[in-house]
Amino acid sequence: MTQPPLWDAAAVEKAVAQLTASRPAYASILGFYGPVFAAQIQAAVHTAPAAIALDDSVLKMKVKEGFSLIAPTDFTVDTPEAEKLLAEVCAIAAVSGEKLSGAGKELALAMAQRESLEDLFRDVLDNKGRLDALAEKSDAPADMLALLLYLSIKPSIESGSRQLATYLEVNANGHGNCPICSSAPIIGELDADGRLWVHCSLCGHRWPVERMVCLFCGNRDSASLEYLYSENEPEYRVYLCNACRHYLKVVDTRKLERVFFPPLEQVVSLHLDLMASEKGFTHVLGAGTAAA
Repeated sequence: MTQPPLWDAAAVEKAVAQLTASRPAYASILGFYGPVFAAQIQAAVHTAPAAIALDDSVLKMKVKEGFSLIAPTDFTVDTPEAEKLLAEVCAIAAVSGEKLSGAGKELALAMAQRESLEDLFRDVLDNKGRLDALAEKSDAPADMLALLLYLSIKPSIESGSRQLATYLEVNANGHGNCPICSSAPIIGELDADGRLWVHCSLCGHRWPVERMVCLFCGNRDSASLEYLYSENEPEYRVYLCNACRHYLKVVDTRKLERVFFPPLEQVVSLHLDLMASEKGFTHVLGAGTAAA
């Protein structure tokens, strides 16, 4: 099974508490994301977006040829549930720093005025400029508005991803981008057997890849592939490709004493992104990608 089941809220909350205590530099950001993750997990139980319609002949062709099944814009959103979650996310954002607070208040105002948020939810996926228009008439940065909206529709996107994952071959291997929606991977995972899996930056889909090849350019030259590693954080590696100058963060779950929750690990490893950036490496992100 490549797509994980719904997450265990208690296990994720415990991991957040452990990391907040052990990494005080991340206390502020976890003060926002911790409650958001809990709200998302609770919302996922009730979220039921419309099924994504796929033509059988096109689907079979895509699976056979190794193409991604849909574009990010094809995901459906359970708007009522997303609006409920957005209200919670906005309340959390209101006490989480100036930029997040401003975005949260602006979106909360839109809900209070009974404006339909469906178009704004869609803009996270199709980028038609609706968020830019909202940002221009408010003090809220467009990227912060997009983040809060994405966090609110994420349970819908992940639900659609689970639906589509049933069409894929279980052992499908080698995709550089998500076989569901074509977005780039955000983080990697070494499982108990040392096999490498990556997680989609948009829909959360999990799929296996080869360890000794760059996902972004296909480079197999071992002399130009390397990884960063610190004895102080043995669970983390940063895979680097000197050919295309891109990188991927990877978590070795064999060395974790907490549940592996990809969005959490992405957030508490931002110092690794900074380290890679300082060395001249960049991360490829796909359409619709948000911070977590």
